[in-house]
Amino acid sequence: MKLSKRQGVILGGATALLLILTFFIGVGINNALFSASGFVNQYLSALARHDAASALSMPGVADSLPEDVDKTLLRGSALGQLSDISITDVQGNDEKTTVTASYTLGGKKTSGTFVLTRLGNTFGVFESWAFAEPPLARAKVSVWHDAAFSVGDSGQIDLRSTPSGKDATAWGGTGTFVLFAPGNYVFDHTSNWLTAKKVVVDVASPGDTAEIVVDVQANTAFNKRVQQEVNDYLDECVTQQVLQPTGCPFGYQTGNRIVGKPTWEVVEYPVIDVQPGETTWQVINAVGKMRITGEVQSLFDGSVTALDQTVDAIINISITIRSDGNLAIVLT
Repeated sequence: MKLSKRQGVILGGATALLLILTFFIGVGINNALFSASGFVNQYLSALARHDAASALSMPGVADSLPEDVDKTLLRGSALGQLSDISITDVQGNDEKTTVTASYTLGGKKTSGTFVLTRLGNTFGVFESWAFAEPPLARAKVSVWHDAAFSVGDSGQIDLRSTPSGKDATAWGGTGTFVLFAPGNYVFDHTSNWLTAKKVVVDVASPGDTAEIVVDVQANTAFNKRVQQEVNDYLDECVTQQVLQPTGCPFGYQTGNRIVGKPTWEVVEYPVIDVQPGETTWQVINAVGKMRITGEVQSLFDGSVTALDQTVDAIINISITIRSDGNLAIVLT
């Protein structure tokens, strides 16, 4: 079919307009997604939604890291709050471009700078970038009085199962890990018998370093359990109607003769405070009050007097948490 001159002009104009629109759409997509700023924005957006897999797949994030670097904490479950992302500055050339971004990290406004290099173009149109310097930070994590810690929603991480913490023991150790940057990280420990105060670390920019100590302590349940064991133990001790109850941390001595059988009772149970020792949990010199009553006959003149004395019960305990989770409580 032969087009009229007017139809040809219209078709040519439409084609030109389509090409122009395609060009500007391509430019827009390039700027939004494939430019240096778009590349950094994609990375930060992945961190904001805790998408570690997408962040790690981006060129220059983890693909050039040495083999001995501990990547255990490069997981989405470790990440905290990151929001309000905006690109504030782009400078440099294809070989080295710096992109500065601002964001809210753990509720605080901050910023960081990312170093990129241009790889070329995709389909001859879209720019292709990589991080010239990994957008990561480092954290030296020390755990005291246990081997495990957690970060965010990661669950318990045993240092002994990580590459950098393999020399740790059940009583603690240290590991050095790489982290996504930026990142809001909350380190702590929560288990049946133990707890640790939360340590909040905001890694604002790539290259930052942090030192974290997770100081694991006995929790309320641990203290209550040992307290109950001690109370039951003393309750059993006072059933012995002798001056020196066998296997018990108290007794009474007299130079006279006891008449009949003495009676013991607990006046005040020792207050248990479980603390870390060198390699085990311990209770040191907890003091209880015990009362003995009865009658004593003088060896000098045979007179009989009432016996009513209060003595101390000194409690020292070593406690270990067994592999099955139960407590092994030993009086020392």
